Amino acid sequence: MKIHAISISPRKGMRKTNVDSASLLENFGLENDAHAGKWHRQVSLLAQESIDTMRDKGLDVVAGNFAENITTIGIDLLSLPVGTHLEVGATELVISQIGKVCHHKCAIFHQAGDCVMPREGIFGVILRGGKIAVGDPIRITGGHSPSAGIIGTAAVEEEFGEALKEKLMSLWSPAFIRFDRLNDKEDNLQEILKDTIELQRIDHVLIFDPSGRHQPAMLDLGAEEAGAGCYRKEKTTIHYCRMLDELERKF
Repeated sequence: MKIHAISISPRKGMRKTNVDSASLLENFGLENDAHAGKWHRQVSLLAQESIDTMRDKGLDVVAGNFAENITTIGIDLLSLPVGTHLEVGATELVISQIGKVCHHKCAIFHQAGDCVMPREGIFGVILRGGKIAVGDPIRITGGHSPSAGIIGTAAVEEEFGEALKEKLMSLWSPAFIRFDRLNDKEDNLQEILKDTIELQRIDHVLIFDPSGRHQPAMLDLGAEEAGAGCYRKEKTTIHYCRMLDELERKF
C-alpha cells in the first residue's frame, strides 16, 4: 500500500498536475491546492485501480485527472469506514467522507467522459502534517476517531456555525465536524440523512432548525426515539434543536 501519485491544482473542477512531493498541512490539506482549507474535505484520495477501470473502458485518463490529491495503489479505500486513521508517509489523516454528491457535471466529466471520484473517492482531514512523496507507504493504523455533523441552512451556518461546532467539540471530541446545508425551497433533509447515516455512518448528527419547518421530514425517517429531540438509527444518534439554549439544556 503506497502513494502512486500526488496531484495539485490552483482551481477547483480541473485536472490536477502531478508532482513528485508536497506538504500536507495540519488541519488544512495539501499545500498550494485549491481544495485545501479548514473544512472536512481537506485532501482527496482515489485508487489507481479505479482509474485503471476507467482506462479499460477506453477513457484516456491518468492519475490526477479526477481531481484527486493522492492516488493510492494496493489499498481498498472504500472498505475503510469514516473515522479510520491512515499514516501516509510521515503524516496522518482521518477519513472524513466516502464519495461525494456531484450536483453538476464539472470540467473533469466533460474532458474524461465520466468521473469516478464521486463513486470511489474518499476524503480526509489532516491530523499530523509533513512532507509526502510518491512511493511513500500508506498504513492503516487501527485508530478510529468519532465523527459529527451539523445540518442546517446557509443562514444557520453563518449565524450559529462556530458556536455549534464549539459545543459539539466539547461534547464528543470528534476528529472533524461536517456541515450539510438544507435547501431553502425544496426540503433535502431526507437525502442528507440517508447519506450521513447509511453511507458515511456518522456517529452524531445535529439538526439545527430555528424555523421548525424540517421537523416533519425528520420524524418520517423511521429512527427510534431515544429521548426528547433525540433519535437513533443504525450507529447514528440524531439530535434535533431549534435554539442554542435548547441545545445547552439538552446537554
